[in-house]
Amino acid sequence: MTEKLTKQSIGVGVAGTGFIGPAHIEALRRNGIKVLGLAEATKEKAVEKAAELGIPRAFGSLYKMLADPDIDVVHLATPNYLHHPHTKAALLAGKHVVCEKPLAMNTTESAELVKLSKEKNLVNAVNFNIRMYPLAQQARSMVQNGDLGDLFILQGSYLQDWLLFQTDWNWRLEPDLGGTLRAVGDIGSHWLDLLTFITGLHVEEVYADFKTFHPIRKKPAKPVETYTGKILTPEDY
Repeated sequence: MTEKLTKQSIGVGVAGTGFIGPAHIEALRRNGIKVLGLAEATKEKAVEKAAELGIPRAFGSLYKMLADPDIDVVHLATPNYLHHPHTKAALLAGKHVVCEKPLAMNTTESAELVKLSKEKNLVNAVNFNIRMYPLAQQARSMVQNGDLGDLFILQGSYLQDWLLFQTDWNWRLEPDLGGTLRAVGDIGSHWLDLLTFITGLHVEEVYADFKTFHPIRKKPAKPVETYTGKILTPEDY
């Protein structure tokens, strides 16, 4: 793509319509950017979700959406295990990429994507949205301006009660789908990114204690979409 993209000309396609996909669509529209296409696992689901979200084009797979010449940027809101193949396919198709974290399931995969995006001269961004919160922006400015002096110790936490109970379940708990880092990759990555964003420092070495709070969880018999508000009953297991 040699034409310079602007907010008025850029066309975006979104893959995935679970919890976070519609949030991407809302954010894009609030910024005046056209969402032209939506991709899902099946054509039927894509058509249903596209009608629900007011998106003109529906695709039964990401790969079919990548063939649309009007789409310049792809937002990936798919499960973790699909991030590497989806991002790679989008970059090879000449599309810029905004991917949900993590970028890939391991550093070998992510390094390949970083290298490929540089070779193709394409944006390959990971959506660490907490950077954009006003408090985070202010803290970064204070560090850059020297208002806090030299930094020696930084402390923080990421508190979330989702998946609190033994009966709570989500695909992120399955290593083949969500990766082996579990909470570290899911919410811990936000904390680590925020630390580097605010301070300008980079993580060089890690020492950590891990704990599995629920060694055994009760998995529902059928898939449950994230944050749908469904109250599970004994009949669901």
